[in-house]
Amino acid sequence: MRIYFLLPAIVIIVLWFIIKGINVMYRKIEFDLKQEIINLLFLISVLWIIGMTIFPIEIGIPHTYGPSNNFVPFSSIKDLMNHSYFMVPLRNIAGNIILFVPLGAMLTLKFATLNSVLKVGLVGLLISVCIEFIQLLLPIRDMDVDDIILNTLGTLIGFLVIRASGMLFRMNAKDH
Repeated sequence: MRIYFLLPAIVIIVLWFIIKGINVMYRKIEFDLKQEIINLLFLISVLWIIGMTIFPIEIGIPHTYGPSNNFVPFSSIKDLMNHSYFMVPLRNIAGNIILFVPLGAMLTLKFATLNSVLKVGLVGLLISVCIEFIQLLLPIRDMDVDDIILNTLGTLIGFLVIRASGMLFRMNAKDH
């Protein structure tokens, strides 16, 4: 049996909207649109990562092709770069980086204490290590240390993009 994540993700987001609505209407909690957009985008980025890295989950189906876990840094990246079709390395390498860019951006917007490359990089690294450990335990997933490297890089890129755009915004505001 295969379990997919799209329907649970949609249910989680709908429940989030319902809970937010109840809090605003009945509990008279202040509604900060900017913060709520950041919260929603953070939730979506986390759900997207979970959906792309953990799901689908196979239940009752053992590995039939043998595990192909990679514990050697840059080994699978090197193999991908030698692939005959350019889309294979592009999809795998760029995909792993791009998947974590929104997380890096949202971490720094949502959590004021995550305000440095080191802090955001460490959080991205820890999240990626957790995901790869979970994949090690799943029958149709494989652990790859290169994914940890690429995911962490994506987290850092997201942080740097937000930092750079914030600096540009402040510079433009000073000019006017």
